[in-house]
Amino acid sequence: MDLNRWSRAAGAEAGTAASALVVALLGSGLAGCAQIENLGWRYLTTSTMPAQMQAGGQRLNGEVQLRADRTGSVLLLGSGDLESCAGSLRFTGAISGALDMRCSDGTVMDMPYTMLNEVKGYALGSYQGTTAVLTFGMEPAEAQAYLSRAQAAPSNIDSSAGKPLVR
Repeated sequence: MDLNRWSRAAGAEAGTAASALVVALLGSGLAGCAQIENLGWRYLTTSTMPAQMQAGGQRLNGEVQLRADRTGSVLLLGSGDLESCAGSLRFTGAISGALDMRCSDGTVMDMPYTMLNEVKGYALGSYQGTTAVLTFGMEPAEAQAYLSRAQAAPSNIDSSAGKPLVR
């Protein structure tokens, strides 16, 4: 009988130790969650969508990232004179915001944007005197409907005379 009572007492102590271990593990797990939030919860809730921009007769492709804190970033790559553009965006209204775009050729564009849903939208701006259009989160056919609004860069050659235009 004494052996049985000793066995129950040892089992109770083991159960108490196991409970303490579980509490310690859960406590450290919760502390870890707080550390993740302090390090930047917004980076864990980022939505990344494909993006296209038509500017000056050139197409650039890349991505837009939208973060839960109502900010985001844009990175686009192209070929030709316009190699890349990058920018940051922030919401200024419920479905609209401002995009600050800077391109490899030195162009800076302020592009107001409009969201069509939570992860899809478009922006319009001015690139070297022409209309520039950015789309993100859209299927190619839908994006093309917006991108077709962009204008080609003005030509500096008079097609009828083959001579440079004087402006």
